[in-house]
Amino acid sequence: MKNALIFLVTAILFSMLFTVGRVEKEIIDDINILTAVGFDKIEDHKIKGTGVIPVFKADKSIENEHFSEVGMIGREIINSLQRKSADPLVTGGIKVSLYSEKLARDGIMEFVDALQRDASIGSKLFLAVVDGDASEILNKNLGNRGTGSYLEVLLRHNMERRDVPTVNLHTFLNRYYAEGMDPFLPYVKLEENKVKVNGLAIFNDEKLVDIVKSEDLFFFKALVEEFGDGGYTIKLKDSGEFASILRIISRKDLTVEHFEKGTPTITIHVYLKGILNEYTGKDIEGKVIEKIIKQMEEEIVQKSEKLIAQFQEKGVDPIGIGYACRTSQRSYEEKQFKEMYPKIEIKVKAKVEIVETGVIE
Repeated sequence: MKNALIFLVTAILFSMLFTVGRVEKEIIDDINILTAVGFDKIEDHKIKGTGVIPVFKADKSIENEHFSEVGMIGREIINSLQRKSADPLVTGGIKVSLYSEKLARDGIMEFVDALQRDASIGSKLFLAVVDGDASEILNKNLGNRGTGSYLEVLLRHNMERRDVPTVNLHTFLNRYYAEGMDPFLPYVKLEENKVKVNGLAIFNDEKLVDIVKSEDLFFFKALVEEFGDGGYTIKLKDSGEFASILRIISRKDLTVEHFEKGTPTITIHVYLKGILNEYTGKDIEGKVIEKIIKQMEEEIVQKSEKLIAQFQEKGVDPIGIGYACRTSQRSYEEKQFKEMYPKIEIKVKAKVEIVETGVIE
């Protein structure tokens, strides 16, 4: 038995070495790495797919090479792009996938599904909806590290340092399949040779149904997630002076009441703590701080409740009110909640704390 065991282990090790030796290798100079793809709806219900790869020059500069193909389904289009490339196209380097607004209003899940089924593509891939055509952005030479890297850095910066809530392939799919919440994606626009985040695209199931404007992103982000590096500028009503509050730490609590008795009452508590970085007035005495805090709390309540009413009217729930009800109430039923959702009373309460003061003009 001892000899048989030794023989078996030897055979397994030999098999592993033989298998490793046969792994197909790809030389970076012999392949084209897709870094961004985009999909546009065109005539006859067809879809135009565009891919971009970085081309590294001898002087260390980077240019972009673009490929376009027309087809009916996402996977077919990506496969068809292979025929236009001199070297094999590798999808594992895709950083961003764009969808035109026209396509998004008809539904994008078929194209998102093509990405999630590709084992070489990571779940942290960024998705975004374009105000216009996706190909218009991808056909531009953006940034000095290639268009795909430029778009990735743009979206990551706006999520980590600005007012765009965190969303990628994984979180989009999680919201899409979860009961009691709807997905959303950044809404971007090409302006000359720059791309800017111009709002947030709100989905009902897989279809785009609403746009959150860029000026409301701060309030939306405070409603859906906690963050630690926000910023907001406020104009005081009585004096017209401006106050800039930075390094805002956000926390939220959502409570559900009276669910068992019929239509529930929802209260969202938003807590913000930040630093008064700049004030255009000449004096920053205690009363001024109190005015800034009071007005900011009022704006959070007013604009947040306006956003929520907008979502209720459209029948979408990107904040996850239904999810909160489902996790807190045993009697929750999805169909029943959707019927009562437009009538639910949803109140927002805000608490702002300023811990330091900075520059005074």
